Amino acid sequence: MLVGKTVLNNRRLGAPSARRSDRRAKNDSLARSLWPLALGWLAALVLWIVVLVQDVVPVDELVLDKASDRAVPWYAGLISSLGILLWAMTVCACAATAFVAYHGNRTAATKAFRGAAIFFGLLLLDDLFLLHSDVIPALIPVSKHAIILIEAGLGMIWLVPAWPEIRRTRWEMLASAGVGFGMSILIDVLLDEAGSGILVLVLEDGAKFLGGVALATWAIVTAADVIRSVTENSLPSQSVSIS
Repeated sequence: MLVGKTVLNNRRLGAPSARRSDRRAKNDSLARSLWPLALGWLAALVLWIVVLVQDVVPVDELVLDKASDRAVPWYAGLISSLGILLWAMTVCACAATAFVAYHGNRTAATKAFRGAAIFFGLLLLDDLFLLHSDVIPALIPVSKHAIILIEAGLGMIWLVPAWPEIRRTRWEMLASAGVGFGMSILIDVLLDEAGSGILVLVLEDGAKFLGGVALATWAIVTAADVIRSVTENSLPSQSVSIS
C-alpha cells in the first residue's frame, strides 16, 4: 500500500515537470519556425529606417510605383514589368532546382543551377535598376555595350563548366533564349544611331521579351524534370515476393 502511494505521489509530482518540458519544447519549436520571419522583418525595418532618415531622394519617389502618378496610366511599362517577372521566375526556378539537386546528392547539378540562379539574378538586378544602361555609365566612363560584353563573359564562365549538366536538360529552350537576347543586343548595336523609333523599340524589346519567355520556360521545365527525377529515385523500390 505504501509503495502504491509513493508511485502515485511521484506521478503527481512529475506531471507538472512533464508539462513544463512539453511547453518548453513547443516554444523552442515555434522559435525555430519563426526566426526566418524575424530576420526578414528586421531587414525590412532597417530598410524603411534608411528610407525615412535619408534626405537625398524624396520618400515618395522611393516608395510609390511610377504608375501611381496620375499623369501616367496604370498600364505604363507593362511589357517591362512582365519581363522582370520572367527574370524572377527564372531565378526562383533555378534556385529550386539547385535545392532539390542538393538534397538528391547531385553535386554537379547543384553547382550548375546554383550558378545559374546567381548569374540570372545579376541580370534581373541589371534589368530592374537599369544598371548597364543608366547607373553604371553614370558612375564610370564605360559604355553600355561594354557592360553587356562583360555580362556575356560572366555567362560563359557559368555555362562552360556547367554544360555537362545543362546538356542533360532541354537545352534547346536555353539556346532559343540566347538567340532572342542576342538578336536584341544586335539590333541595339546596329540601329543605335537610328534613334528610338517605334520599329526599333518593338524589334529590340520584342526579341528580348521572347528570349525571356524561352529562358523562364526552360528554367521551370527543368525544375519540374529534376524534381520528378529526384523524387522517383528516392522512392523505395517495391519488391514482389512469389510464394
